[in-house]
Amino acid sequence: MKYHHVTATAQAIAKQYHNGIAGLAQAMHKGPTILANKLNPNCDTNQLTLEEAAEITDRTQDPAIADALAALVGRVTVALPCGQPSLRELSRTLCRLAAEFGDVGQEINAAEQPDSEWGEQLSPNERKRIAVEIRQMLSVGAGMLIQVEG
Repeated sequence: MKYHHVTATAQAIAKQYHNGIAGLAQAMHKGPTILANKLNPNCDTNQLTLEEAAEITDRTQDPAIADALAALVGRVTVALPCGQPSLRELSRTLCRLAAEFGDVGQEINAAEQPDSEWGEQLSPNERKRIAVEIRQMLSVGAGMLIQVEG
């Protein structure tokens, strides 16, 4: 199966659902054996449909299937800001985050200097911190984009 990773992702999500795949099957009004087969990346007889993948995503509110699909076309998904902040609130938040990210950028630049203890390697904690900062900026930026284009 060419898209085995997408099915495996759906299977992992289903296993985490209340009562696992059987619980999700009940919520989806499907037979547990059929759903288990559809979520088995090694099963060629039953295939997960796009509609079923969407329902799993909706019921679990887990973005992992969307993330796996986005990766197929070189994209990432981004969480939108919580609630419905105004454009002014989003602008202020983006400015604050940009300043914070600038501070992180200066730390990265300093860390990559030849005389730094880190040399060219960033610590796992620093990588996580950078990822959090970038995701926050992308989230607020996506919220602003929706409002500006809307």
